[in-house]
Amino acid sequence: MYYYGEPHYYANPYYQVNPYQPTEMYDPNLQNYFDAPLDYNMRQVDLGTRWEVEEGGYRGVWTRRGNSNVFDGRWTRQGATPITAVLRMTVQDNFVCISRRNSSDGNNCQYVGRVVGNRVTGTNVCDRGGGPWSATIQRGPQAPDLGRRWDVQEGAWRGVWTRRGNSNTFDGRWTRQGATPITAVLTMEQNGNNVRILRRNSSDGNNCQYTGRIQGRNASGSFTCDQGGGQWSANIRG
Repeated sequence: MYYYGEPHYYANPYYQVNPYQPTEMYDPNLQNYFDAPLDYNMRQVDLGTRWEVEEGGYRGVWTRRGNSNVFDGRWTRQGATPITAVLRMTVQDNFVCISRRNSSDGNNCQYVGRVVGNRVTGTNVCDRGGGPWSATIQRGPQAPDLGRRWDVQEGAWRGVWTRRGNSNTFDGRWTRQGATPITAVLTMEQNGNNVRILRRNSSDGNNCQYTGRIQGRNASGSFTCDQGGGQWSANIRG
């Protein structure tokens, strides 16, 4: 692909500052390098379980496949169709090369960057465009993805909880036949697969607290409110 030969790619300062970098880093045909198996004896960076990425106006979440160097990426931006791709990382010392392939928008990329603690900064070059990027590496137990929307069942009530961007805040709306719809704001707190949800600003004045557990794309648990309570379940979408 043409960007392998872009002069500004192998003039990248992250790879000029390390004189011991292997010559493959400067090879204009980098495909063999990115396809080669990762040598874990060389790796000194803990890749964590999840990378939270910023690229221009996009925010990305890269989720690691087990203990491999392969990640599943998803990028979102207000008003734009989400993008997905597969990323493969190659690391030496605190330098990282990342190959982004199978991009749902057809725009594959190469990233280079430097890791300092849990922060990564660098540049990328794509089939179309490129620029600076940064990431925060999450190294604790991997928490389930909150998705974009939760379809919820609470007794006779059906709820739709819609996420605000990539935050842990959701806007909830509950309906039941013959009843006035209810709206509220929900804030989620995760601890591994366990979730605690605070429901506030309820239009019926009945604030609640939910506790439960996420398993795959489903969640369930119990809740207590200013008035009443019971069991709840949800299907996580997006």
